[in-house]
Amino acid sequence: MKRLITLALIIIVSFPVLSQVGSRTVGADIYARTIDLNQKSLAFGLTEAQFAAIKDEAYANPNFVQGKIFQEDQLIKDDVPMRYNAYADEIEIKKNASDESYSALIKDPNIFVKIFKDIYVFVPYEGSNEKGGYFNVLSDGKTYDLYKKVTATYKEPQKAQTSYERDSPPSFTKTTKYYLVQNGTFLEMPSSKSKLLKMMDKKKDEIKNYIKKNNIDTDKEADMIKLVSYFDSLL
Repeated sequence: MKRLITLALIIIVSFPVLSQVGSRTVGADIYARTIDLNQKSLAFGLTEAQFAAIKDEAYANPNFVQGKIFQEDQLIKDDVPMRYNAYADEIEIKKNASDESYSALIKDPNIFVKIFKDIYVFVPYEGSNEKGGYFNVLSDGKTYDLYKKVTATYKEPQKAQTSYERDSPPSFTKTTKYYLVQNGTFLEMPSSKSKLLKMMDKKKDEIKNYIKKNNIDTDKEADMIKLVSYFDSLL
């Protein structure tokens, strides 16, 4: 796939400057660390039962799905059970589907994964892999790409302050943002249709007609993909 991560990226709106760093030889160790399952509940100050009740909320899909690992567009591992942890911003992988234990994939801009139909690329932040993050590539155009970022945030349990209130259990809440990407520049896609048309101002009339003719709902991901793909085709 075409890689849009370049040496000196400029960020606009909400996601910071991202840049490609380093290179890793094909076949190098891709396992960053083993995840200690026994420490997960303790890290949140929860009992095992409390953590078990909410842990699936931290994932884009809590199930391990067979996927592929690529390095610089070359397939290096196939049929790897994996999933995306939206709270830790990590790709979790197993060596075998039957394994109870799993590891975190090393964060490297030269390595990307395909989990069923979802492609995840890693983008560093200000030259640092530690501060970088994963994005889900929704469309890969000749000029513009559409990326998605899902983030899970942990909410601590809250005790009721009055007899009229109820205790709030711990939870993970997810937010989703979409980015129009061109040559390493990330523009957050607005939810407002008028602001979206302004973003695509160079083809505003064509986009406006396309939205009307095809009954495009910009709140729907599938329609957003169609819209960005059409916009890219006009350029």
